Amino acid sequence: MSELLVLKDSPYSLPDEAESSIFEMRSRLRRARVGLQDAVEQARRLGLIREIERAHAYWAVFESNRIEFEGPDLAGTVEAIESARGQDVLRELNINLLPDVLKQDRRAFAAIGLETARLLAGRYIGDGSRGFAQIDIRSLHSVLMAGSWFAGAYRSFDAGIADSEHRPFPTYQIDSAMADLADWSQRNHHHEDAVLRAAIGHAWFTHVHPFQDGNGRVARLLTNVLLGQDGLPPAIVKASSQRSQYIAALAHSDEGGDIMPLTGLFLDTVERYVDELKRPRTFRRLFAELVARRGDNYFAWYQDCVTDFMTRLQGELSLYGLNLEPLDALTPEVFDQMRKSAPNLARDGTSVLTALVRDQTGQEIALYQRVPPLEARNRFRPDERVPGIAFALPNDPFSLSPYRRTTRADLEGLSEIWVQPDRTVQVYVDDAGGVTAFGVAGAAARVAGRLRVAFARRFRTPSNYFGSARWLPKINGGPG
Repeated sequence: MSELLVLKDSPYSLPDEAESSIFEMRSRLRRARVGLQDAVEQARRLGLIREIERAHAYWAVFESNRIEFEGPDLAGTVEAIESARGQDVLRELNINLLPDVLKQDRRAFAAIGLETARLLAGRYIGDGSRGFAQIDIRSLHSVLMAGSWFAGAYRSFDAGIADSEHRPFPTYQIDSAMADLADWSQRNHHHEDAVLRAAIGHAWFTHVHPFQDGNGRVARLLTNVLLGQDGLPPAIVKASSQRSQYIAALAHSDEGGDIMPLTGLFLDTVERYVDELKRPRTFRRLFAELVARRGDNYFAWYQDCVTDFMTRLQGELSLYGLNLEPLDALTPEVFDQMRKSAPNLARDGTSVLTALVRDQTGQEIALYQRVPPLEARNRFRPDERVPGIAFALPNDPFSLSPYRRTTRADLEGLSEIWVQPDRTVQVYVDDAGGVTAFGVAGAAARVAGRLRVAFARRFRTPSNYFGSARWLPKINGGPG
C-alpha cells in the first residue's frame, strides 16, 4: 500500500489485503464525481441548487446534533437558524451573540452554534488551499461551545469516553498530537483519495479527543471541510439509521487501526447525496414534508436513550442466560400523558408493558413504563420529566391485571429506574442503597445483577399462570 501517500505520517496503515477495497473505493468515488457534476448542472438549470444546498446544510446540522442527543428536531433546527436571532448571528457571524442565545434556548443554541461553526469552517479552511491549523480547530470549538468555560480550550484533565473502551490521549500529549494532525492535513489538503483522507482526519481527531465536550461535532465539521476542499458534498451521517454503524466504525479505527469501515460509511453518504441531488424536485418535496412534520424532539431523544439502555441491558442479561424480549413502545401521546399525570392517579392507561425478562424455566419479570416517580418530579423540571421503568411479577390467576408490582424484597432492593437524556445519558437506579445515577453501561450491569439474583432465588410463578410464551409471538409479529 505504499502508493497511498495520504497514509504517510498518519497513525493508520493498510495491509495488502485492503487493495481490493481501495480499488472499489476509487471506482465508486470516480462515478460519484461524474454523477455529482451532472446533478449539480441539472439542479442549477432548474434554479434549485442554492435551495438544495441550504437544505442539506440544515440537515447536516440536525443529524450531527442528534448523534449527540443535542438540539431541536429538524423543523426546530430550520426554525432556529432562520429566526431573527439566528440570522443576527449568521449575517455577520457575530459569535458574541451566541451566549445570549444559549441563555434563552439551549436547543436553538445547539442549531445556531453549529451552523455558525459550519460557515466559519468554510471561511477558515474550506477554500482547498491548505489543510487546517490548531487555531482553526480551537476557533470552531469556541463557537460551538460558546458560553462554556472550556470553549476553545484543550482538555486540562484526563478523560474517558462514555460507553467506549478507548481511552483518549493524556493531557500532556494533546498539543503534540494535534500538531501532528494539523501538519498532516496541510501536507494532504488535496488528494485523489479524498474520502479516505476525511476518514483519517475524523478518526485521528476523535482518537485524540482533545476537548472536554463537542469532539464529535467538531470532527464532523472537519470531515465536511476535508471533503469540500476536494469538491465533494458533506458526509451526513443519519442518526436514526447510521449511528450504530458510525460508532462501530470509530471503534474499529480506535481499537484496530482499521480505517476502512469509516471510509465506507462516508462514501455511502457521498453517494446518497448525489442520488438526492439527481432528483432535486423530489428531494425538495421530501425535505419540506419532514420540516412540516413537527415532532416532539424530547420524546424521540428519550426513546433513543431507552433503546440504548435496553440494548445494553439485553447484552448484560445474556451473560447470565437470561433473555430480554421487547414488547410495546411508547407513543408521543402516551409519553405526554404520563408526564402530566400525578403518580397517585396512575392507571393502566398510563403504563406500558415494555419488555419481559425470562429464564430457561419460564420464570419471568416484566418491565413497564409508568408515570414519573416522585423522585424524578423532585429532581427535574416538568419539561424534563421522563417515565419511570418499574418491575412486575406474574399475578395470581383470574386477577384483573396479569402482573403485580414487585416489592423491594422481590428484586434484592431494586424498585425502579428512569432514563434521563442529557449530554451524557444518566440512568437513575432506585434500590436498597437509595437513588444512584449511572451511565448506561453501569446501570445495565447493576440492574442485570439484581435480576440475576432474583431469578436464582427462584421466586414462585403461579403454576397455572397464563404465561407470555403463548402471546409473545403475536406481539413480535407471529401467527394470529
